[in-house]
Parts: sequence; C-alpha cells; structure tokens
Amino acid sequence: MAEIVKALLIDFNAKTGKRAADINPRDPKLPCHGWQDLESTPAREIRLVEDGRDLSSYKGVPGVIILENADAINLAIDELVPERYQVVNEALMLEHLRQEDIKLRDYKGQDINSILKDLYGQGIVGITRRKPEHVIR
Repeated sequence: MAEIVKALLIDFNAKTGKRAADINPRDPKLPCHGWQDLESTPAREIRLVEDGRDLSSYKGVPGVIILENADAINLAIDELVPERYQVVNEALMLEHLRQEDIKLRDYKGQDINSILKDLYGQGIVGITRRKPEHVIR
C-alpha cells in the first residue's frame, strides 16, 4: 500500500449506510480496505484520503475524526479492527485437539473468534491469525 498521509474515522448507521457528515462511501478516493467495526453502535470505519482534498470542513463535526498521519491511522486500525482467527485445516486442528484432550464443549457460549484465539494461543495447529493491514509509515 502506498504512503497515505490522512484518513477519516467515520461513524455510520450499519442498517442504512448513512455516514456522518454525509460522507459518500462510494467515493473512489476514500477507500475503506475493510477497516470497519460493524458491532458497535454507531458502526465505525476508517477511510483513507487518497487525494489532496481539504478536510477542514470535517473539523469538529460529530462522528468524524481526521487522522493526520500514518501513526494515527495505524493506531486507529488497531483499536477498531480486531484480529481474526480462522480454521485453515480442520482435520489437523481436530486431531491436535484430540491429542491434547481439549473438548470444544468447554467453550460453550463463546463466539467462534474467541474460541479460535484461545486455541491458537495454546498452539493448536490448523488455525491462523489475521491482523488488520496497516498503512506504510
């Protein structure tokens, strides 16, 4: 990803798609790259600013935060987008669980990402961790 200097952290209604300050989610110079938190209310996303537009009209606007540099953008990404865990080889994972005598029923009521995070932390094979991509500094 090329060096990006600024981004917008935007609140939006996940049901209607309406963004704070009426920001257009289809603006080709404001890509999101999947940096969204759809679980919060309002939902939130980070959109890179890929052109030299003047962002001063967003200062102080409720639901919009201007991120001025790569460090601020990367920090916001880390806070907004959780690491995701995924089963990449179910047979290996299940065999390793059997060998370690780990019962999935012990995780009853937990969400799948939390379960996989715990299993990954225990070194169970067949699970990967995916961190959100950062912008280049």
